Amino acid sequence: MITLPRRSTTPVPSRYEKLGLRDLPFSTDPVLNPYSADHRNNGSIYAQSPVQNAIAKFERLLIRPGDFHNRVKIASLWAAGDVQQGRGMGKTAMLRFFQQRINSDWGATQFNGQFSAVVTYASFPAVVDRRYMEQLAWAALVDTCRNGVLKASLAALRLDHLSDDQASKVVNATGGVDYGNLLDNAILTDCQVAPAELDNAVAETLVKAGVARDPAKFLAQGDFEAYLRNLRRDGNLEQYYVPRDTKGLDYSRQLLFNDIVRYLRAAGFAGGYLFIDDIENLTDQMPRRHRLEFAKEFGLCTVRPGYANTEHSFFSCVLSTHQSSAMALAQAWNEAGLSAIARLDPNAPTSVELPLPTTDQARAIVVAHLDYYRTDQDANGADAPFTTDGMSALVGRTRHPRYLLANAARAVLRAADIGVTSIDANTVREAMDDAGPMPVTDFTDGIDEAL
Repeated sequence: MITLPRRSTTPVPSRYEKLGLRDLPFSTDPVLNPYSADHRNNGSIYAQSPVQNAIAKFERLLIRPGDFHNRVKIASLWAAGDVQQGRGMGKTAMLRFFQQRINSDWGATQFNGQFSAVVTYASFPAVVDRRYMEQLAWAALVDTCRNGVLKASLAALRLDHLSDDQASKVVNATGGVDYGNLLDNAILTDCQVAPAELDNAVAETLVKAGVARDPAKFLAQGDFEAYLRNLRRDGNLEQYYVPRDTKGLDYSRQLLFNDIVRYLRAAGFAGGYLFIDDIENLTDQMPRRHRLEFAKEFGLCTVRPGYANTEHSFFSCVLSTHQSSAMALAQAWNEAGLSAIARLDPNAPTSVELPLPTTDQARAIVVAHLDYYRTDQDANGADAPFTTDGMSALVGRTRHPRYLLANAARAVLRAADIGVTSIDANTVREAMDDAGPMPVTDFTDGIDEAL
């Protein structure tokens, strides 16, 4: 006999209502994942005020709405300390902030409607041990399939190949202007547009723009992800490196820095950004000779002549890192001639550094999460459900963002468990005691050893 799963038909009351919250505002696993559907983990909740200086410098270096073509081509986003100390300081959150800000409307708001831009995000689920630049390119291609830019570009290219009358019928076919209709072959057919002929016309446009014929065909059909999967015997996009299944990596640099760049330009994008998160997962296991090889290949793909990306100054690259990993790469970076463009140094003109938050800034980080989950939005900006002494106890224990948010989660969980309506200093201390011993960090500025 099979027992079917039960589907909930009535909303379950939140155990956090007594605290004025819809749900637990803090993740119990405070590691940011841009692809997560959970707002507590994907960077949707972001306190700008603690990092306003860093945001301003990032904008000055890389956004430059009135001088976009002269934006910095390589920049770095830093956190102080070694690998463990630098993790959880907000590097990924800041990259996610700018990714959302630009990709939400392809830069229309950011650049005052003057042109379009895109952010592509590359990260690595584990330490990379070979074919470094190829895996970087493949990771970026995977994100390109996920972030919506291929669909937006295809809609624009299909629109270019329709007459005014055809375009009007298609985009208004569902009762209002919807450019998504351009991607629906059934709607195209109903509007007397032959999808196959349209695909062929777009593909020929892409080939004339320099896109290789095979990827041009799949891009025009909206099947680029399938094309990437076809390059792998296992049919997967991840893991990026699989022994004896490396055909995809053989093509990844060409696809990203030539074909995708030309495709996006043909669709109307003026440029974009390649965010490379946690560069240490690429560099930390590299032998010295591989570091030099990687630095040279990185320069060739991003700033040296040889690819469409550099020909058109399309992608600006932002590497998130910390000082110990950068030191391991610095010599090779210098030998490859990249230091003249972007020195691997947190004090370099092309660097943006995230400092440890002050007490007030740590509070702002906590309050941003509380505000997102409040049942009473009129209370936004307040410490509640933390009392004044409760908030002081929380931020006094650690100001490191990752540990701070983990502690905040423990405190709210403790308060919900014991049924109180506010979280005072005693509740915070009890929550920390109940958590038991946590990993000790030597990043001691503001971090309690109980962590």
